[in-house]
Amino acid sequence: MSKATRPRIAAPADERAEMHAPAMRAGHMPYSAAWLRKKAGTYAFGTVVCGAVMVTAAAWMGGSLGSFGKRMGEGVDVMVRAAGLSVERVNIVGLEPIVEQRAREAAMVEPGESMLAADPYAIRTRIEQLDAVGGVSVHRLWPDQITIIAETREPIALWRDGAGWRVIDQHGKTFAQVDPDAFIHLPRVSGRNGAEAASALLLMMSDYPELARRMKTAKRVGDRRWDVTFHGGVEVALPEDGRLDEALGALNFLQAQNRLLELPLTRIDARHPERFALQPTPGAPALGGA
Repeated sequence: MSKATRPRIAAPADERAEMHAPAMRAGHMPYSAAWLRKKAGTYAFGTVVCGAVMVTAAAWMGGSLGSFGKRMGEGVDVMVRAAGLSVERVNIVGLEPIVEQRAREAAMVEPGESMLAADPYAIRTRIEQLDAVGGVSVHRLWPDQITIIAETREPIALWRDGAGWRVIDQHGKTFAQVDPDAFIHLPRVSGRNGAEAASALLLMMSDYPELARRMKTAKRVGDRRWDVTFHGGVEVALPEDGRLDEALGALNFLQAQNRLLELPLTRIDARHPERFALQPTPGAPALGGA
């Protein structure tokens, strides 16, 4: 008895085509694992070669990688100077002659130096170490100029910082190396944020020389106004900063007309926009409003 033949089931046409399709080699596949291994090996080899060249060059030049970098930098400076990019002029703007000379020395920039070597940040840092100089900015003006803009710090007042008196400049910054005893003629300032606000007060006061000459101390009140004591002992409560100049003008007028600051008074309240309130010295005759 013959065996029954089991029928064979044919695969669909698209599966037959896929079964007989030639296999693609991994090396021909874009971004395959083999491709990535090959590229990584190439980059690693290049890095090793570059490192070896640098080490060999440093050894040939008789030094370490540090000296190699230094000599390379020196070579770049030579090429820069040869291209005409060297410092020809150092301009300093805004300083008094004596302070300017000190700033020029502190800058440490010599004519003929490479413009690339003249680092503005380093120059500014060196100049800012001078106690007499503030507001420093340094600019490289290609191809051959360095311009330094700064200002001379001016002592304007003595500031009580809690530990003692310090000399402050026109921006309210303290001097680190200035002896306060050498500036006892300056007005004395106290109170919260008094150092920062002192410049505006003294600038307005300078419009009235008589008041400026008599001013002794100023206390900042509430970070918005001043109590000023004048020579002779009279304390004047001034209004908020927005009306400060107006009050000083009125006070100056009354001083010129009535010698107000020379009267037997302990306090003048100048905060009211229309009148001053006067507080007589104890035992002195009572005075009417000025």
